[in-house]
Amino acid sequence: MVNGTDVLAFWGELDAWADQELSPRVTALLDRAGPRVVADLRGVTFMDAGGLRLLVRIRNQVLPNRGTLWLVPGSPRNRRLLRITSLDRVFTIPAGAPVPCTRAGARSGFR
Repeated sequence: MVNGTDVLAFWGELDAWADQELSPRVTALLDRAGPRVVADLRGVTFMDAGGLRLLVRIRNQVLPNRGTLWLVPGSPRNRRLLRITSLDRVFTIPAGAPVPCTRAGARSGFR
């Protein structure tokens, strides 16, 4: 949690395998999260439909509880994928990162 906002920082490949492996953990974390959540993708090096599915699940879990979800796409590649799939219209994407978040030495997954 940073400044009252829960941060899910992802890194490495966000694909179908990551969706399958991380979905139960993310769901459990969001069950305990506050109303403000950031999905930080700045460390994501690859994302496919499985990664997009995970992001949509996060959104679908946060919003019904009157929560707010910000998505920090990071790379131009991630932004392009969101634009191509029109998910850039579904997620709240701030001009800058709403909270600072870095992870040195990380390999794959989320914190």
